[in-house]
Amino acid sequence: MLSSSGRARVLSMDNRTKGTTTPGFSITCQACGARLPSDEWTWRHACGGTLQLDVDVDAARVNASRSSTVRGLARFAPVLPLRHTPPTPIGDTPLSLEVVEGVRVAFKLDYLNPCGSFKDRGAYVTVARLAELGFNSLVIDSSGNAGVATACMGRRLGLRVDVFLPSSTPEGKKRLLRLLGAGLHEVEGDRMAVHAAALAATRGKAAYAGHWWQPYFAHGVKTMAYEVIEVLGRINMVFAPVGAGTVLLGLHRGFTELRSAGLMANMPRLVAAQAEGYAPVCADLGVEPEHDERSHLADAIAIADPPRRREMARVVRETGGFGVVVSDLEIEAVLSWLTDRGYIVEPTSAVPVAAFFKALGDGSVTPGTTVLIPLTGTGMKVLDELVHIAGT
Repeated sequence: MLSSSGRARVLSMDNRTKGTTTPGFSITCQACGARLPSDEWTWRHACGGTLQLDVDVDAARVNASRSSTVRGLARFAPVLPLRHTPPTPIGDTPLSLEVVEGVRVAFKLDYLNPCGSFKDRGAYVTVARLAELGFNSLVIDSSGNAGVATACMGRRLGLRVDVFLPSSTPEGKKRLLRLLGAGLHEVEGDRMAVHAAALAATRGKAAYAGHWWQPYFAHGVKTMAYEVIEVLGRINMVFAPVGAGTVLLGLHRGFTELRSAGLMANMPRLVAAQAEGYAPVCADLGVEPEHDERSHLADAIAIADPPRRREMARVVRETGGFGVVVSDLEIEAVLSWLTDRGYIVEPTSAVPVAAFFKALGDGSVTPGTTVLIPLTGTGMKVLDELVHIAGT
């Protein structure tokens, strides 16, 4: 049973950087241009358009986050759309550098976040915002990782979380959701069916917090870009796994803010990496599929028609990027390559790495380039699947 909106129990400590205030921010419909109230929870405009959230960021705010003695995402309080930033161990994940055929590859190890994926970042901002708006219940649809991250943050801040997910979701993720006390609702069908079931369940009684639509999630993910630039200063290309687009668009948001604040000279080229059978953004970018196959490994990005499809294609084009579609055979090969180097990740995390090798092979990536590849999800939740793939 979903509980109605009310006052949530929120951790009292606020790690907002001393001397800074909540930044101004605005929410706008990308379809019709209407401006929405920022003090209300709206995940989609009445016209059906997706929403964009813009935060007022300048160099002083970015530098305040860099100089903060607070660690985790709370140190980004000066650039987040939150009044309160509860303490958290999320963020500050390692950056591992490899040289591959003369290309400097920076792996952002976001699978080392507390709940095992980059989605901890988006869940932090989303749930913290719902808490300060007074909700005590939320609904999310997920392939697993977003549900786990949201359930963990909801438990921490005192919000009930109901997760709708495909019945085919790996058992390791389901067990984590039960451990975290989430209401678990398994749905037969694909991610579009799960999405529809989650929306039907809210019925006005709980906030819908699915990351496909609501604009707060990207502002958690953008902190990944902030962390990378603190270490590297400059990158040339980013290979991002693309399903709903939260990695791609979150990184783009972060890089855009850093450039507008004068702290980045150039925008990196964004490359959309998708799996066979689930590559609508690549199709929009003119990439023809090589095979008539459908991926069974990249379950976390198996989304046939994401709401922000046009937005993703637009930012890839604007940055001079391109799309790459990879097969399950290519994913399997890269999983072995990653495991040999000590990166234990889920199959979806191998998609952008496989795309990188494909682009390296056709000359789209050249020696001397610095490439960022986020490794987004831990393999520890899907060990049975990894063992099966490895044939051991």
